Amino acid sequence: MSFEKTGDMIVCDNVFKIYKTKDVEVVALQGLALTVERGEMMAIIGNSGSGKSTLLNLLGGLDTPSAGKVLVDGLEIEKLSQADLKRFKTVTVGFMWQNTARNLIPYLSTLDNVMLPMRLLGSIDRDYARSLLDYVGLGSKEKRKLFELSGGEQQRAAIAIALANKPPLLLADEPTGAVDSKTTADLLKLFKRISVELGTTIVIVTHDRFVSSFVDRVTSMCDGRVGSEFIRRHYDLLDIPFQEISHEEYGVLDRSGRLQLPQSFTEGINRGSRVKITVEDGKAVITPAE
Repeated sequence: MSFEKTGDMIVCDNVFKIYKTKDVEVVALQGLALTVERGEMMAIIGNSGSGKSTLLNLLGGLDTPSAGKVLVDGLEIEKLSQADLKRFKTVTVGFMWQNTARNLIPYLSTLDNVMLPMRLLGSIDRDYARSLLDYVGLGSKEKRKLFELSGGEQQRAAIAIALANKPPLLLADEPTGAVDSKTTADLLKLFKRISVELGTTIVIVTHDRFVSSFVDRVTSMCDGRVGSEFIRRHYDLLDIPFQEISHEEYGVLDRSGRLQLPQSFTEGINRGSRVKITVEDGKAVITPAE
């Protein structure tokens, strides 16, 4: 049930995504570069229109890039056949959505919902499905229908469903957007358990910066690119002391040598102007060019 934490689970190299209509062309991703290690738990944050949902669709095989490469678990998404892509979305990736209707079928029991992804592979393991419900804290509610579960319980059930076929990657789209702060903390601690104990790679797309308290790395997106990254200085795995949590912000140098700088690094410098980058005592210093 666990996965070896070696190598890169996700590699995005110079990824563009362009949506075209009759009169409008929207560039949702503009040369995005991103690497996620196997077994890592990270969050992608950004305002509406930053490209984070587009990125999630590409990682899950729900869409293909207009240019560049997206590799997940060593597979280049846009080169997969329809049969291989279907298997990829069933075996390699587990999905969890904010909208409950996308996670659970309302007329099925919780247990039957967990077994549904297994049916797509033609092999049902009822005992394993029950063990997943126990793992997420719903062992006593396997016969409950959707309307009999609280919002937090529905999200826990969605996690069990996403893990049904033992995928090495779990993608969560705004998983805490419709629950209160206590339930949010409980869900994020469960994600951390899954990451630590099962070795599952977890990518959470969210606008909620509270999520950053539970992950090791936060990637901030802006205008279809990675704007900056926040790396946690230390953490205590499942028992997280919130007051001691600290992240340090970094710029990002992609594979093509392009440097994305956090906004705080460029205060006082006009966008579009030339800058001078010098190294002083092993640190890069950015100043306006004369």
